[in-house]
Amino acid sequence: MDTQAYQNAKDALKAQDYKAAERAFKITLDSIDENDDEHNRVQSYYGLAQVLNSNDNGLLQCRDAASKEMVDGDVFLNLACAEWESKSRKRAIDAVQHGIKINPDHVQLNRACAKLECRKKCCFSFLSRDHKLNRLFGRLMRRPPEQALTVHSLLF
Repeated sequence: MDTQAYQNAKDALKAQDYKAAERAFKITLDSIDENDDEHNRVQSYYGLAQVLNSNDNGLLQCRDAASKEMVDGDVFLNLACAEWESKSRKRAIDAVQHGIKINPDHVQLNRACAKLECRKKCCFSFLSRDHKLNRLFGRLMRRPPEQALTVHSLLF
């Protein structure tokens, strides 16, 4: 693995230079074999960088990496961020919850779960969670975030 390109990519992502991050993650991804232990992580970062550059193929990259991953919580955090950026709150929450199941001690996943308000009690406990009234009141009662939730705030 091209560790220098990987570090440059992560630094660019943190600095919100998404085009540079995408280029560097692509270099890193091309430098490793598909059977490498880091392949899914790098692929998910590459996909996330693509999504942040408005490339819809990035979401597919993230989903593909997550479908093959069994232990790395970062892959699911990246998928959740990509889903969030693609305006799919439910899929973002599902990715975070799945990541917590396989890696319960992952600090960033647990923090993302709290920020996304993964699950709260039903407003009307005698009705099912999917009932129209519970869904409507749940949306109304969802507290507005103190600041707008961004991918960058979920990652770092």
